[in-house]
Parts: sequence; structure tokens; C-alpha cells
Amino acid sequence: MQIPDLFKQTIANTFYDKELKIMTTEKETIRDDEGSVIESEKDILKESIMGNFQYSTLEKVQQEYGKEMIAECIVTCANTLATVDDILVYQNKKYEIKAIIPYDSHKTILLHRVGDMNG
Repeated sequence: MQIPDLFKQTIANTFYDKELKIMTTEKETIRDDEGSVIESEKDILKESIMGNFQYSTLEKVQQEYGKEMIAECIVTCANTLATVDDILVYQNKKYEIKAIIPYDSHKTILLHRVGDMNG
């Protein structure tokens, strides 16, 4: 079934009320003054999106989505550039994206908490 764009926008305006940041990790390799190779990683903002964030249980995620993975949070959004293994940030908490499930009117993102922005 094709969902009209006006209906998709109405859903987004009603339910997608949380600002979420999608981060990707950029790896950098440099040589210091003594010739040693130093590798570092830094998170780069990929995009900001509006979505609906909800906590769930591992059992519910596995039952509802048929995914054998550790994921205890679900985000629904209209669209995103996110990919599996990117980091989603919500309320200064970091979540690894474990799966992205596309639907006609939205995408569902399954998440696993991996830490805080401060550490």
C-alpha cells in the first residue's frame, strides 16, 4: 500500500518529537615526532533527525522484529542516513545502531546502549 506524503508528514509532526543525533566514527592515523604511528577515532555528526524514542526489552525486540541481537531501545523516524554500527545520541547517551528496518511510512532503528557522551 502506498502511503501519501501528507499522511507521512502528519505522522512525523505528531509522533517524532525527540531530537536525535546520528554520529559516525572517523578513524585517523598520524605519525608523531618520533615516527610512532598513532591511531585515533572521533565521532562526527552525520545528521540530526526527529524521531520517537522508546525503551523496550530484549525479549520484546527479538519477538517483534525476529532479530537475534542485543537491542533494548527502538527509534522510529521518517527517514535517516544512518547505517548499522553508527552511533545514535539521545539525552547524552550513546546507542549503537544494530538494525534498520524500512517500512512504507517510516524506518525503525534497533539500538543497544554503549555509553555516555562524557565518557
